[in-house]
Amino acid sequence: MTTTAMKAPSRFGSMPGARSIALSALVVTLLAGGSGPARANAEDDAMQPVWLNYWEAISAAQQCENRKFSSLDYDAMVHVINGKVDNAIGAGPRDHLITVAKDNVSDRVGKYGCHDTQVSDLLALFHSELQPALAQ
Repeated sequence: MTTTAMKAPSRFGSMPGARSIALSALVVTLLAGGSGPARANAEDDAMQPVWLNYWEAISAAQQCENRKFSSLDYDAMVHVINGKVDNAIGAGPRDHLITVAKDNVSDRVGKYGCHDTQVSDLLALFHSELQPALAQ
């Protein structure tokens, strides 16, 4: 006596070619560069070090030159920074990176002072690219 094994139903039902259509759609999506959100996250990740560096420059100016910035000053600097990163950084990562930048510079200044080479480079970045955007 032979027993016939029951075949599990396909999640694509009994439509002919449904599996190949789904596979083709997947291949087209992958060849087109992936999904929009995945690409946006990759851009966000690639631009985070740039965003961080500019905020470290702002923090260095605050800590080493006792600079105080108004909301208009911050708006102007954010406009410059967003141009550098093609507006690729989302609001959540921005806030986190600003905190990291402040902590990084505070640690560096605490250990090596404001005349440290890395801190001096950050101040030079501030003076050359961000300070010109500030309202006088």
